[in-house]
Amino acid sequence: MTSLTPRLSACAAGLSFHDLPPEVRGWAARTLGDTIGCAIAGADEEVVRHLTAVLPQAPGPSARLGQAGRLHPLDAAQINGVAAHALDFDDCNLEMDGHPSVSIVPALLALGDRLDASGADLMTAYVAGVEAEIRLARLSNPAHADRGWHPTVTFGVIGAAVACGRLLRLDAARMAVAIGIAASAAAGLRANSGTMTKPLHAGQANRNGLQAALLAEAGVTANPAALEHRFGFMAAFNGGVPADMSPALAGWGRDFALLSPGIAIKQYPCCAFVHCAIDAAAQLRAAIGATAISGVEVALHPRRLKNIDRPEPRDGLDAKFSTQYLAARALLTGTVGLADFEPPALEDGPTQALAARVRLAAHEAADLSFGRVTVTLADGRSLSAEASVAMGRGPDNPMTEEQVRAKFLDCAGRALAPAAAAELHDRLSRLADQPSLRALTALMQPGAALQPRPAAAAANER
Repeated sequence: MTSLTPRLSACAAGLSFHDLPPEVRGWAARTLGDTIGCAIAGADEEVVRHLTAVLPQAPGPSARLGQAGRLHPLDAAQINGVAAHALDFDDCNLEMDGHPSVSIVPALLALGDRLDASGADLMTAYVAGVEAEIRLARLSNPAHADRGWHPTVTFGVIGAAVACGRLLRLDAARMAVAIGIAASAAAGLRANSGTMTKPLHAGQANRNGLQAALLAEAGVTANPAALEHRFGFMAAFNGGVPADMSPALAGWGRDFALLSPGIAIKQYPCCAFVHCAIDAAAQLRAAIGATAISGVEVALHPRRLKNIDRPEPRDGLDAKFSTQYLAARALLTGTVGLADFEPPALEDGPTQALAARVRLAAHEAADLSFGRVTVTLADGRSLSAEASVAMGRGPDNPMTEEQVRAKFLDCAGRALAPAAAAELHDRLSRLADQPSLRALTALMQPGAALQPRPAAAAANER
């Protein structure tokens, strides 16, 4: 059997900043920044407050995002990880069938604060982790996700271990140990989608992944073939070990999963499976005008219907997975935003009445990302619109720079002053040029004083 863990570890340990082409650096800066914005926005969500009321929080060097104070790296990784996923606004990946960045970025920031890493080192580690988790998903999905595992944590904890291991500069042998430790900490069920436990998954991926890397650095042992062992990760989580490991290894350092199929930034703060329906419904809104709607059909791929048929969502978290609610909001308002998961939108009478008339159906198209919305009007007309959105806006269908910036400022503006949020976005867009992560994370906290730009950066902008 082809060894996977040692070879993947060698690839990750050997990745350098110079291996990253400009388009990878640009997209990595965008997705890292987007995840940070989501974490700042989620910093005061109810699930984070519950977590911090229970979790012992040791002081340390690592910033809490969107809040004052610095904590032990493991505590910061966990709390910031939960915050970053609390709004379900963070990025997605089609192969992983989950959220790649949220499992990695908070752990990297926590460790990077301890090390005062450079932006270039942080970016390199991030890419190593993302490539590792998505490539492992190539070998494991769809069987893995179809069994009910939540890939954001089950693959994500390994991505976090690899990313943190790369930032610690672990050699290939120690990296394999970090993967082995992380593989034993992989757990999370899709049954908990729409509840506070789902963002807890992201927190445990970050904490356990960082812990795995630190333990490997300290000398703790693990099976160096934990992924492909007959009692290992893939056998346990997928039901079998594939004979061909090449999809996880071929093209490493040349063909980046980050770009193809890519990481998709969410335009809407809800389950990515429903984004195509939101887009299609938004297209119909202008044509409908003031005419009453008597019925709505939303057709999605049958695999997408398993977790998003929630006609009467219990609360804002549950509503993020309710196709009925999301389609109704898009038909009535033309979009879906953060305020749609808070009162008074959740109790809005016209929305509830329209959601009750939404029927779900399975289409026969092969495209997992395709959706069609058909509206029957009270005057007898029938209108239909279609959209294909691959779990968000990725490299093939990106949000504009203005849209990305607007999303970041909206998110970060929940905790930061407008000028501070704008300065942070500008610096994150030039992440590779930032010499000090501690100086950067200081801007991610309320009340931070704006810092003068480095002389070199200022000169380059003139």
